[in-house]
Amino acid sequence: MNHAYLMEHISRHLHTIVRHYRPDGSLSGFCCARPDFSDLYEDQEILTLFSSPDGFPETPALLSVNGILVYALSPCQERLFVIGPVRLSEPVSLLRSVTEPLPDPLWTESVAVCTFRTLVQDVLLACNLYREDPYTEGRLFLDNCIEPESFDRLQKHFSQLVFENRETGKTHNPYDQELREFASIEAGDPEQLRRSLAEDYPGEIGTLANDPLRHTKNRAIVVITLASRAAIRGGLASETAFSLCDSYIQEAEECQDIPSLFHLFHAAEFEYARMVQEINAQKEGTPDKAGNPHIVRCKDYIFTHLHEKLTVQEIADAAGLNANYLSGLFRRCENISLTGFMRREKIRLTKNLLIYSRYTYGEIAACLGFSSQSHLGKYFKEASGMTMRQYRETYGVRQSGSL
Repeated sequence: MNHAYLMEHISRHLHTIVRHYRPDGSLSGFCCARPDFSDLYEDQEILTLFSSPDGFPETPALLSVNGILVYALSPCQERLFVIGPVRLSEPVSLLRSVTEPLPDPLWTESVAVCTFRTLVQDVLLACNLYREDPYTEGRLFLDNCIEPESFDRLQKHFSQLVFENRETGKTHNPYDQELREFASIEAGDPEQLRRSLAEDYPGEIGTLANDPLRHTKNRAIVVITLASRAAIRGGLASETAFSLCDSYIQEAEECQDIPSLFHLFHAAEFEYARMVQEINAQKEGTPDKAGNPHIVRCKDYIFTHLHEKLTVQEIADAAGLNANYLSGLFRRCENISLTGFMRREKIRLTKNLLIYSRYTYGEIAACLGFSSQSHLGKYFKEASGMTMRQYRETYGVRQSGSL
């Protein structure tokens, strides 16, 4: 195993120091791709911070210094890699921590920043070089971030909540109402969704957070997520459903009042229901409404590569099918040609960009793989009956500055 190459790879990836120790704790390798960077700790000093009366950890260990710096120890066969320091781009609570006097703030600012996931990936890379049973990300979280007492607290809270609800007669909303609510989205039936949301029942929503605003945001996340999955079951392409879900949830996080949140997550439900309704309308009279697996994979590929200049042959190759066979199958299942479907989805995305973005018409055309603005404009007018300029002027969201 070329340990020197691995150390250089991690050092360049994280812009930090990587040390390599023998089983007895003596240093056997050092790498720092940044010639101007030096560590707060000496080589043996940093290793000592990870030691205990039982020796060094047998699995990856993360160490926080003053809640600012993070070091990682990764056992590899009978060797030890120590990676760091780094600063994390998001707050992470680690079980191992020390408090030390730090040098001037300029040195701290010179420590590279990375995401927690990026650090973990490099730690696992070093750890799993010789392991037959890979040490997983989940185990690393459990060993380094999650207090064992948290499970006890969870069970205690659960038992207490069940007892209190029985004493007070408090119940949650009936599950059958939830089934009707999301079944209406899956069926693409906005009217049934409206009736389901208007139902009266004696139960109530569980407490998802003590703060009312945070509770409603959590509820919005749950509803939007369930609605997206119901829409996928109803035939909506998963990539479209997931992207719309991400957008709604991000918008929910920005909301600062409860009425806006209720309006937002109900709007998401109705949008998903309408999208499935549109799919069902397009499939009227077609023999395969359940969703052929080849067509599902084909649609997923299209939505993932919608910003590219797609060809039927490219999609067929990705699906492992003959292009002519795929074209015929798609038309039978979807009642539209594969080329027509791609064009329709690009036009749909164009409308969204015209309404909500400030991209120029040429930028939108290039973004969606059209050879020119006029090329896109031709198909857009055929589909919408309007030029792109007319559509933006009619429906575009007004923002500060000109569009």
